[in-house]
Amino acid sequence: MRVLHLPTVVGGMAWGLAQGEKKLGLDSKVLVTSNLWMNYPCDTSLHWEKKRALGIFLSSLKAFWGQRRRFDVYHFNFGSTLVDFRRLGIHHWDLPFYGKGKKIFTYNGCDARQKYKTMRRAQIAACHEPGCYGDLCASGARDKMRERRIRKVSRYAHHLFAVNPDLLHFLPASLSSFLPYCVATWDEISALPYQTHREITVVHAPTDRAAKGTDTILAVLENLKRKYPLRIVLVERRSHTEALDMYRQADLVIDQLLVGWYGSVAVEAMKMGKPVAVYIREEDLSFIPEPMAKDLREAVIQIDPFSMEAVLEEYLQNPKLLSLKSEAGQAYVHRWHDPVYVASLTQAVYES
Repeated sequence: MRVLHLPTVVGGMAWGLAQGEKKLGLDSKVLVTSNLWMNYPCDTSLHWEKKRALGIFLSSLKAFWGQRRRFDVYHFNFGSTLVDFRRLGIHHWDLPFYGKGKKIFTYNGCDARQKYKTMRRAQIAACHEPGCYGDLCASGARDKMRERRIRKVSRYAHHLFAVNPDLLHFLPASLSSFLPYCVATWDEISALPYQTHREITVVHAPTDRAAKGTDTILAVLENLKRKYPLRIVLVERRSHTEALDMYRQADLVIDQLLVGWYGSVAVEAMKMGKPVAVYIREEDLSFIPEPMAKDLREAVIQIDPFSMEAVLEEYLQNPKLLSLKSEAGQAYVHRWHDPVYVASLTQAVYES
């Protein structure tokens, strides 16, 4: 079975999943439109970052025409396709024209999440933050656009995956299911013997400070720094290789404080044996397997903007607790995020 993952990198998810699928015997490739500063691996890049508007449009049309009948499965990520230019009012133009190939979509975050529905539903959410991704959703027009895009995708797609459980509030239940993250360099990340140092190194990697609650995280850490020897490391605008090197220095990794789930940073950190602190929205866990939810509660240090300081202080006072989370996180990530396991879920849908 020939599978093409396209058209974006999205935290290395497409590449990691393709590698898992290859181990199961699928012929999986990754095509991306651009790959900027994170520099995740791919099989083909259209190098949009080197082109002007007309070149971008023409390269997308050419790639679509060249690939439209070559694969048995087209697995689109970030809710997007190759000829898909929202600012121009062009939405998934190519979607109906991929021959007989199955069309699968993965939603990764703000491609499906809607601001005002989230604000009404959840007390803690990045959507409450005025600066989240430049406050692009403030007018509500993007919520409506996402609804329209999801309706169009639902007419043509065979299945929709969501890597954040809360996204399943916005996708059609009969067509959708949860899919755990894959990371691009799973086989290259080794667990390190865990031990804390006299000065605890805390690492946080904000792709968007407002979305991840970075200001609150830094304020709490500065308060704790007055009482405990802490070194605070921010990972911003780094290549993926540089970011992994910085995670390896960590005694503790703090992921997202507002979204209610964790990202690829947490998966990579747990694979290294690093304890991870993150806000998990309990009510969204109904969308994931119950055994996974149970393991997750044991695996991470659960924080929120109100409890974070007290929770972290408990761990700083007793570093043995950090060691226990290191062990639980490794067990969790190997059970639920191994690319072969995740690929078995996509393969089942491809072959259904």
